[in-house]
Amino acid sequence: MRRKSILVLVATAVVAVVVTPLALARAGEGDPGHPSARGSAAAPPAGLSPGHIDMTGATPLTRDGEQQLGFEGTGVPGLASCREYKILSLAANRYIAEEQGYTGASHNMLRARTVPGTTGSWEVFEICSDDGGHTVFLQAPSGYLVTAEYGYTGKNLGMLRGRGEWADIWETFDVWTDGGKYYLRNISRGTYFTCRLDYTGQYYEEMKATGAAPGAWEALWFDGQ
Repeated sequence: MRRKSILVLVATAVVAVVVTPLALARAGEGDPGHPSARGSAAAPPAGLSPGHIDMTGATPLTRDGEQQLGFEGTGVPGLASCREYKILSLAANRYIAEEQGYTGASHNMLRARTVPGTTGSWEVFEICSDDGGHTVFLQAPSGYLVTAEYGYTGKNLGMLRGRGEWADIWETFDVWTDGGKYYLRNISRGTYFTCRLDYTGQYYEEMKATGAAPGAWEALWFDGQ
């Protein structure tokens, strides 16, 4: 499957990025009611520590032989590297899959529905970072970036799905830990990856970026490949 180009090509000499209103407008993600830079979201609850995803063995994110910029549009300069991971929802005890067979607004939705030992290509994500794994974006198996759909309404608000083509504020997450568990917090809303065990049907165990606090449904484990 041809992987879609997802970020702006930059020369390796680039060491900074200038954020413009156009960058946010182009992504359709500029929201004056929410912060748009890393570290500006609400502080985490007491007991949670800043964490990082282990990027040992990560390879540069490249296009046509040139390394690409990490967090274009967020004010975070740097060149990104990526490592393959499978992501386990601890509450569901299932690996997260990208539902490429779904259609419409749910196409490429993330669900924690795959039993350990039965994973395939839909469960392998690229975790990418330009700061040693403290701030990350995720390239889904489809080749698109995992996006928190804050433009959706009702039950689907904050749905996580593979559809982003560059890493802006709805695609960028910072990493937190507590007792060996990991939590991904969206930098624009300050809300966490969460697994909806209360949903039914095709939405059972849907992954959303709406967790108000890092509890049992928000806890993740990253299985490096």
